[in-house]
Amino acid sequence: MSAPRVSDATSRLELRRRQQRTSRLIRVAGWSVVALLAAAAVYLFAFSPVFVAQRVTVSGAEVLTKAQVREAAGVTVGTPLARVDIAAAADSVAGLPPVAEVEVARSWPDAVTITVTERTPRLALPDGDGYLLADASGVVFERVDKAPSKLVQVVADSRARGLLVDVGTVFSALSDATAAKVARIEAATSDSIELRLRDGRRVMWGSAEQSAVKSQVLDHLLGMSGRIFDVSAPSFPTRR
Repeated sequence: MSAPRVSDATSRLELRRRQQRTSRLIRVAGWSVVALLAAAAVYLFAFSPVFVAQRVTVSGAEVLTKAQVREAAGVTVGTPLARVDIAAAADSVAGLPPVAEVEVARSWPDAVTITVTERTPRLALPDGDGYLLADASGVVFERVDKAPSKLVQVVADSRARGLLVDVGTVFSALSDATAAKVARIEAATSDSIELRLRDGRRVMWGSAEQSAVKSQVLDHLLGMSGRIFDVSAPSFPTRR
């Protein structure tokens, strides 16, 4: 009676081994198909001529030309889109002085799109027979023959770019309401920045240090009487 039981057990073991071999073969075949598909996809997107950059489109450029943006991005037409270094292109375009923000993206199947946001001119600095334009932070990004009338005039050495950054720090710290009242900023040195308001009042600002605090103090003082306001020491402001 024991022999059939041994035979039955042997048959079951053999069947189990066959099932395991079949399962392994199926798994191997499945992974092989996946690997082949992955390799085909890599070739299709990264090496084949099917999905390549045929166009580099630029939007938002006004101070800059589209050609200048394309040149800075350095995207070579004919490069497979998957191999275009989007981050490097964006970093290069961001290095152009007029650029405040930039977005570079792949536009399948055949284009790279570059969207530029340029700086907004807020400050005008006389420079020879023209003007240097800067944004609110004091970054100079364009030279023009005639400055727009609504810009704040800056009286400072145009070669002292560090001083212009200090002026930008001061201007950026102003509230919108106060910034709209400023006609001119004079900066003989980094420690003697002065605001001239459109109504003739003057603000002795001093250095760019503690500009946020000085701005809050100035907003309070401007509601009081006086023609000259001194916030250079914001803990002890004066007016007269």
